[in-house]
Amino acid sequence: MQRKEKRGLSVLLLAAAAIVICRCWQPTFVPPAAGQNQLRTPDVRSPDLPQSAVALAGLAPLVLAPEASVAQGWESAVMLPLELINTGLNLFKTALGIYALMSWLYAFGIIDMRNDIVMKVQGALSSVIDPVLNPLRSVIPPLGGFDISFMILWFVIEQAQAAAVTIMFGAASYGNYYY
Repeated sequence: MQRKEKRGLSVLLLAAAAIVICRCWQPTFVPPAAGQNQLRTPDVRSPDLPQSAVALAGLAPLVLAPEASVAQGWESAVMLPLELINTGLNLFKTALGIYALMSWLYAFGIIDMRNDIVMKVQGALSSVIDPVLNPLRSVIPPLGGFDISFMILWFVIEQAQAAAVTIMFGAASYGNYYY
């Protein structure tokens, strides 16, 4: 097992042990539930394992993915895809920046495309970025031999990310109005 898996498993086992112990020992500061005169506390020799297992199943997602517990209901359904889209756009912007930098360095004769590493990196980036840039290049001509389609695509990605972040903050703050 890897280190993260061991840590997650140990946290899960610790949470399971805490639930079983709490189910067997009822603290005095916990008030009785509505409609019940007295809380039923299981005996130490026979803990109520089915209820403890259900409680553990409810606790496991909070232990393993605490960021998922921030939003409730529909907010998480909105935020998760937008976070994935935002992360993908960040990765694409990084690749676009490297691609643009390499093309400018090549245009000024600083790097040589006959170098194996440069050729492999440029080929990998071209396979990802050229299908997106080619439609822009057919509409936007180069200005003085300078290709500005990179900058326009960067601007479009920035606007898409701003919209995604605005929607995420709106979903995260839904119902949390402090007037």
